[in-house]
Formats: sequence, structure tokens, C-alpha cells
Amino acid sequence: MVRYASEKPTHMATYSVSDAVATYYLYDQYVHLFIFSLCTLIPMGPEDVLRKGSGTLCEALLQVEAFKKNIVCPNKDVEPLTKFHNGHLLDAETYIGGHVECLETGVYRSDTPCKFDLTPSALQSLIDNVDRDLTFFIEVEKGIERSEITNYDEVRSEIVEKLELLRDNPVREEEPYIYHLDVGAMYPNIILTNRLQPHAVSNEATCACGYQGDNGCKRQMDWIWRGDYAPASKSEYERTRMQLTQHNERVDDKPFLDYDPKDQAAIVSKRVKQYCHKVYKKTKETKEEERTATVCMRENPFYVDTVRRFRDRRYNFKKMTKKWKGQAKKAEKEGKALDAKHAKDMTLVYDSLQVAHKCILNSFYGYVMRKGARWRSMEMAGIVTLTGAKLITQARELVEQIGRPLELDTDGIWCILPKSFPENFQFKTKDGGKEMIEYPCCMLNSDVHDRYTNHQYQTLDPKTGKVSLDEERSDELATRSLATKTTHNRTFIPPPSPTP
Repeated sequence: MVRYASEKPTHMATYSVSDAVATYYLYDQYVHLFIFSLCTLIPMGPEDVLRKGSGTLCEALLQVEAFKKNIVCPNKDVEPLTKFHNGHLLDAETYIGGHVECLETGVYRSDTPCKFDLTPSALQSLIDNVDRDLTFFIEVEKGIERSEITNYDEVRSEIVEKLELLRDNPVREEEPYIYHLDVGAMYPNIILTNRLQPHAVSNEATCACGYQGDNGCKRQMDWIWRGDYAPASKSEYERTRMQLTQHNERVDDKPFLDYDPKDQAAIVSKRVKQYCHKVYKKTKETKEEERTATVCMRENPFYVDTVRRFRDRRYNFKKMTKKWKGQAKKAEKEGKALDAKHAKDMTLVYDSLQVAHKCILNSFYGYVMRKGARWRSMEMAGIVTLTGAKLITQARELVEQIGRPLELDTDGIWCILPKSFPENFQFKTKDGGKEMIEYPCCMLNSDVHDRYTNHQYQTLDPKTGKVSLDEERSDELATRSLATKTTHNRTFIPPPSPTP
């Protein structure tokens, strides 16, 4: 670059200017509106929002929300210098995260026939539950009385007919539908459905409403703990520490006792690893175990209310983005340049706001496992991921019987279903309205609703001081769960299988 600056200054200047212009447009397109949208949510300036991580921003937001509700913010979480698991020095502990799996490899096209081996009993089960699924879509998802639908019997009979044909001819080769079954806002909706909050994970010592009381507020939820620990026993650890302490050995030309407690713990841990390597021929062992945590359904809902408010606001911004996109297209067709420009600007603003809300919304889950966080709970993080993994795995079990799953993501499934499988239908109402139903989506949502309803959700009435059961909260997960996106006439190429 120095040589070009002296020999070809014009060429060098052209490069520098083009680089600056490209950087400006990238910033203007992807960063500018997004950063200022975040600044409307978080009490910080653009410089701080750019520099700080999502966990820090999330904590700042939670502190503001806690201040508004007169809630005392807890101190930052401080981990003990040494932890033990069944008498062994614990090196690290975490939880099992989301389930990701590649099931099939290859190229899949919606115009290339695939072989299917369906399970007749699963299709018969869908036939038996068709009224349940359609009623769930009409009354729960759309909020319409079933009696208002004028063509219910026609749609039902068409779905049943297609399912019966598949049941009677389960082995077939035909063109597939390629689906991406995506769970909308999975982790935030799991948090809301089960009223999960770091301060709500209680035990006999911390429960404020009577741990042994029979008030239905104790919800038992599973999570999977994973830890790495040293093979050496606790007595061997104590002997190692005693040796360093009594002899005051010099470590890196400095007496052991001159180090601060944190460094002393690190030195002892390192010495224990060396001892294990010599004696046990390994430095660590890994163990996974399923644990059960108690979540209080009566704890102050400050955390849950914050998540719900952000989720609902994001949905509103997405609707506004869609609305202004439509207005922009309409203005362009009518030749109204000023209206089209205004509509495009509003689309950018609302889109940046919904993306900002999405980033914060996704941070509510990851934040609870951040070291030093004020609201920290490994149990809550583990419950969220295990519940999500179970949901996806159970959906996969059904898809395996009526099609072929290709890939499992943390919050969705790529799969293929026979083209003869019932797909889109239209309900007509007495007032002339129309409601489009995607049967695969409706079928899975109904199943999720049945399996993951929280019958213990409790709500406090601030006026009367009485607590009431509110089962309807579970619908927030079901109604926005497996939203089907059909990708017709496209090619899906799963990632390669991992090397054995």
C-alpha cells in the first residue's frame, strides 16, 4: 500500500474512496437504524450499545424494569472458588443445550419423486383426532366459534379422505412437499408458558409461600446437568492443598501463601490435575445426570412480564412492517413516488425495531447463564433447553411416521411429506370471512397444546390479593409454535453428516 501511494496515488485514492463508500452504505443499511432502535429500549447511548455485549445490555434493561416495579436488584453472582461433586473437585459444570441432528444427506427437490414408507396407525390416529385439531385451530388459534364455520364438514371430509388414501397405501413413491416446521420464538414462549424466572427456582430454604404447602404453586421440571470433575477423591485434594500450605512451596518463584485466594485455588486445581494424570492416567471425568428443579408459580412475575411485553411488542412491529411493505407496493403501482418513499422509510424503521426486540428477546434466555449476572440460574437455562429439545424430538417422532425428517435444528425441523398429504384448506364463516388453515401446522400445534399445557399457572389479583389458576397461558406456546413454511419447487441440501 505504501508503494502504491507513491507510484499510483490515483489508483490508491480510488480504492480508499470506494472502500469508505461501501463501508458507509453497509453501516447505513444494517447498523444505523438497528443501533438507534436498541437505544430506544436500553438506557445507553449509541457508543455503549455498540461496544457492550448482549448480556450486559439485557441486564441494564432488567435493572430499569426492576426499578420501575420497586424491586431490589440482586448482587452480581459470585461463584465459589472450589466446587465438589460427590467428593470430587469440579472443574466445570453446565447443562445440556438444544438438540441438533442431521438425519439424512443428499439433494431433495419438490419435483423429484421420493420413496415413503408411512405408518398406518399414525395416519389412523390423525383421522381419529381430526375434529380435535380443526376445533383447536378455529376456536383457540382464531378465536371463532365452530358453529360460525359454514363449510366445516366439507373441509373435514376432504382431509379425512386424503389421510385414508395414505393409510391404505403406506408404501409409495411420489413428489414431496419440502417443509420447514419452525417454532416461533421458542425459548421466550417456553419461559412464558412455564412462568420461568431465575428468582422463581425455589427450594425449602428460599421459598416465600410455604415450600411444604399444598397450594399447587410448586411445578416440578426436569433438566440435565453435565459436569467435568477430577478423578481424585476429596481426601487426595485436601492432601495436595495441605502439602502446598504447610511447606509454603514456591510457585513461579513466589511462596504459595503470598498468592490471593483465587490464585491459590487455581494452583491447587492445576496440581490436582497433574496428580490425576500420573495416578489415574486421565485429568477429568464427565458425567450427565437428570435433575428436577422446583419452579414457583406465585413468585413476582417481573421477569416474565418483561419477556411477554417484548414479545408482544415485537409481533406488533412485525405486523406494522408487513403493513407498510404492502402500502409501498400499492403506492408504486399507483405511481405515487412520495408515498412510496415514505412507506419504504417506515418499513425500514419498523423492521429495525422488530430486529432490535428480537435480539433482546433472545438474550433473556442466554443471559441467565452469564457469569456474574445479577439474575443467574443454571436450572432455568437447563429447563428451557430440555423442554425445547423434547418438543422438537416429539414432533420428529410424528413426522417420521407420516413422512421423512431430514434435519433437526434447535427450534425447527426440515422434512418432506408426500404431495398427497392434506395441506392448505379454507374455512368460510357466516359473515363472509375466510380463514386459511395449514393442516400440518394445525395438527402439530394441537399436539403441542395437549402435551405442554401448564395447568399450574397462577396469577395474583393486586386489588383483591387473591391467586387464581390461569390455564390459558399455555396457549401462548401452542398458537405460535410450529408455524409451517412450504418451500415448493426448491432444493434442500442438508449439511453433511459428521465424521464418525
